[in-house]
Amino acid sequence: MQFLSSLWIYTPLEFALALATVMAGGIVRGYTGFGSGLVMVPLLALLWGPVEALATMTGLGTFATLQLIPRAIPLTNWRDVGPMVAGSLALTPAGTALLVSLDPVIVKKIIATLVLVATLITMSGWVYRGPRGLVPGFISGGLTGLINGLAGVGGPATVLYLMAIPGEAQAQRANIVSAMAFVTISVFVAMIFAGVVTPRVITHIAVFLIPSIFSVWLGVKMFHVLPSKHFKTLVLWFLVAISVMILAA
Repeated sequence: MQFLSSLWIYTPLEFALALATVMAGGIVRGYTGFGSGLVMVPLLALLWGPVEALATMTGLGTFATLQLIPRAIPLTNWRDVGPMVAGSLALTPAGTALLVSLDPVIVKKIIATLVLVATLITMSGWVYRGPRGLVPGFISGGLTGLINGLAGVGGPATVLYLMAIPGEAQAQRANIVSAMAFVTISVFVAMIFAGVVTPRVITHIAVFLIPSIFSVWLGVKMFHVLPSKHFKTLVLWFLVAISVMILAA
């Protein structure tokens, strides 16, 4: 019993905050197909530091990917998504290298800035209208991989590109899910090789895995019954507040 109690590394308040953050991130991921990093990384970074927070989020995100990808694959437009996957795989290691080499305080500010910029762009309603194809797709995917490797918030770079592809909401969501699946897994693999998936990170993933799986499932159910407009607005304003708070700290 004493051995088991020694494995519990959380204060009650820390556990409650982490649990709420993980579940909020899971709901957003299940509902939109991306965005768990936007919610989880800034908040968990306040508890555990940016590297530990990002590694934990990515580990949980890998399991979320396994939940979402089976239904997304048949609906995915691989002609557009394929080059993005190649670009993300190419540049993810560079982002991870920056993560482990920069000062944690600087990384935390970078994360908050990227979250704030991505959120404001999304709130503005701007959508990429430029050319699509091998090179633009590779660049978009590379930017996603670089940002995700460094800060775990590269999803908007993928979303802004893929939302320009005509199609129904389910097809667009499937493209996002498939693209982000490869990004998430590649980031987690890069982190394993970089040595940042520590025993503490593994403990975080083990403790919060079931709540994460449940919240992703709940987000998927919400996608089919709730209008996205009000949910999306609430989440975006929440992200603005969190980003400003971290930058001002």
